[in-house]
Amino acid sequence: MTGYATEGWTDLFLCAGGAAAALCGLIFVGLSVNLRTVLEMEKREGHNSLTGRALEALVALLIVLVVSLVTLTPALNRTALAAFVLINAMCSAISPCRAVRSGRGKGAPTTATLLRLSVAAALTLTLLAAGISLAVGQGGGLYWLPAAFVLAITVAAVNAWVILVEVLR
Repeated sequence: MTGYATEGWTDLFLCAGGAAAALCGLIFVGLSVNLRTVLEMEKREGHNSLTGRALEALVALLIVLVVSLVTLTPALNRTALAAFVLINAMCSAISPCRAVRSGRGKGAPTTATLLRLSVAAALTLTLLAAGISLAVGQGGGLYWLPAAFVLAITVAAVNAWVILVEVLR
């Protein structure tokens, strides 16, 4: 098994893709339960931080799902996979960048916000490392993806907790 060809990685990608799909469904259901409360809080506070967190959670899980699905494609070209992973790395950066932009002018960020953004940045960096190392054929390749998947699930779980539990406190 090598970090530059998908042969031998099938079980990991099947497991990660299935788990991500199930967690996406749970977030959708959980959000729908609290949707009225979430929207009322956002209207009262004047910003969309909670729906932004829901989007961030879903995007993180969807990245795991789509990367897993694509890597299961038989005889996939390594360069095409590298490009796909790099595109997903860019997508993973959108929501945290929105959070930083919307937080400007609201004082110093809290420790919780800095931690959230650090984990989101780590997700983007591990996906970049996977994509770049796949493209050049050295530096780890697919071995970066389990770390990215763990970070994506962490991003999703923390944001889901805030959306589903913290809004009711």
